[in-house]
Amino acid sequence: MKLPSLKIRGLEAKYPVIQAGMGCRIGMSGLASAVVNCGGFGTIASVGIGDLERGKTDFVDECNTNLALELKKARELCGGKKNLGVNVMVALSNYEELVRTAVSAGADYIISGAGLPLPLPEYVGDADIALIPVISSGRAFEVVVKTWLRKYNRKPDAVIIEGPRCGGHLGFTMEMIEHPETCSLDMLLKEIKDVIARYGLEGLPVLAAGEVCCREDIENFLKMGFDGVQIGTYFITTEEAWIDDRSKQVFIDAKSEDIVVIKSPVGLPVRVLKTPLVQRVLSGNRQPFKCPYRCLRSCNPAKSLFCIAQALIATWRGDVENGLYMVGCKVEACRKIFPVKEFFDTLDGE
Repeated sequence: MKLPSLKIRGLEAKYPVIQAGMGCRIGMSGLASAVVNCGGFGTIASVGIGDLERGKTDFVDECNTNLALELKKARELCGGKKNLGVNVMVALSNYEELVRTAVSAGADYIISGAGLPLPLPEYVGDADIALIPVISSGRAFEVVVKTWLRKYNRKPDAVIIEGPRCGGHLGFTMEMIEHPETCSLDMLLKEIKDVIARYGLEGLPVLAAGEVCCREDIENFLKMGFDGVQIGTYFITTEEAWIDDRSKQVFIDAKSEDIVVIKSPVGLPVRVLKTPLVQRVLSGNRQPFKCPYRCLRSCNPAKSLFCIAQALIATWRGDVENGLYMVGCKVEACRKIFPVKEFFDTLDGE
């Protein structure tokens, strides 16, 4: 089948693919602009984006400044083309500031999850920017829709459904994660379509997130009734992903049996690789740390077993001993370092 384009608000990409906003310097201007140049939606992750030392004393301004710089750089790298957005996690302590920065810096869309993005339209105001909530149930989506319509007279411009086999933070109980057949993406799609029908949102693009690594995966989700997909894990080992090659090699060498789900300081389950840090955490050993950033609303440094910011920065640096490697269930599809264009070339034709 010929893959359709993806239209969201006033934006249109050649292929129905949004790159996930992978935090702490994976999804930066290089990866996002490469995806845009190849015909997708490219996303800059707003978390962990500032200078580490300056962030200790001026966390909010440091994040805002660097998010604006990354957006400017990405826009230059893709020749001013559209379809360049930002992912902002609701769980961040500087959520409002980052959203307002994304708007003023000219992002085309904002993806927001890791919590319900209920105040997002308030921070965006009347800016012409697409708003895309990330949800894991019809009930969560209905709460977002009802709140946005009632308080702001605003509808979502698309919705991303993250299934139980996604990488990173998960909006499910541990029991649901252990039994993914009870909350599969086809079941969640039906829930979302029911909400869309009840609130008169016909035509709203619905995107699937979870285990997308090739054209066949995209085609399968389109046949299921989705309008497109979000891809995260598979893009981590691209040349343009901004982490050390030693960390990319961790994903390349990983097997499905290396994947575990642990409790994150964010307050949600998180799917990761069983690296040395995770093995220590699973053993109940608290990793001593001081919290200079206060980046998460829900994190209690006195009780958390490790600092997720420090762990993800270690991943960026290639510190395998202390890094946290968030991953989806199809990690074995990542078997080499490759340019983004190589993937998008497979999407051409019938």
